[in-house]
Amino acid sequence: MPIHVYECDGCGRRFEALVRGDREPSACTGCGSAEIERMISPFAITRREVDQIRELDPKYKQMVDDLIASTPEAEPMRHLERLTSFDSVDDPGEPIEF
Repeated sequence: MPIHVYECDGCGRRFEALVRGDREPSACTGCGSAEIERMISPFAITRREVDQIRELDPKYKQMVDDLIASTPEAEPMRHLERLTSFDSVDDPGEPIEF
């Protein structure tokens, strides 16, 4: 169900409408005029996060690495060291089902 952009010839207002099947809007949502025209609407391109990371400036990556190195609280392995292993407890409980 695409969203189309329309422009009213009567009042000049632009509005969006969710089009289901062949049922396009019959009148302007502002003035009620039947003189509406479908416009070319902009569209969005989604990119995967991996592609966005690949496009980062190398200076930015180096800055992040430097900050992580200078901040021990940001080290991810620090959290793993604080976890209790399943082998060290008597009854770890039932497994969690997702």
